[in-house]
Amino acid sequence: MEMLLERSSELEQLGRRLAAVRETGRGHVLLVAGEAGVGKTSLLRAFETSAGVRSLWGACDPLFAPRPLGPFVELSRTASTELRAAVEGEAMAWEVVTALEADLRRDAPAIVVIDDLHWADEATLDVLRLLARRPEQVPALVLATYRDDELSLGHPLRLVLGELATNRDVSRLAVPRLSPEAVAELAAPHAVDADELYRRTEGNPFFVVEALDACNDGIPETIRDAV
Repeated sequence: MEMLLERSSELEQLGRRLAAVRETGRGHVLLVAGEAGVGKTSLLRAFETSAGVRSLWGACDPLFAPRPLGPFVELSRTASTELRAAVEGEAMAWEVVTALEADLRRDAPAIVVIDDLHWADEATLDVLRLLARRPEQVPALVLATYRDDELSLGHPLRLVLGELATNRDVSRLAVPRLSPEAVAELAAPHAVDADELYRRTEGNPFFVVEALDACNDGIPETIRDAV
């Protein structure tokens, strides 16, 4: 999505959280929630570009048997040798956190992104829990995205969210759908009915962009498959 509309409030909140980490040296975990296609990753990419600090980025994979510590394996490729050794070996969650803390202290503050946390393995969730419990040792803004509409009552992430609910070093950010006005702005260069486009997509940015790309070809297969 080339145009990032109606996200100024969310970007401001991200900026305030990073500024607080920079001023206090105390880490913070921000849980970024929203439905599939609402633009959570696009929001964080835009923030990363403007933040002006080091960023480490890792994503969880949609696998039935995910690799333990998958996102930390990915982000360790641009991190220290100690962190890479920890995540590629058989280290426990606390050992991974210790290596990550040491890496982050070398160039603080930093941004650590864990994308698609709803697909996380249990070891990754354990690392997140430890990061949230040790803010004074983690000079970073930890951003974790997840699809809040895909968590069953017994989902492991839902249990972790409940545990973190009372932690003052953890906050939440909900990414909403686009308004009819924003959809109309995206639709303006195209020969489409903006009201009908909003009715069909309900303001989901992914659906809007895919529908505009398809123009008059009806509902594209990408949207059918996603639904």
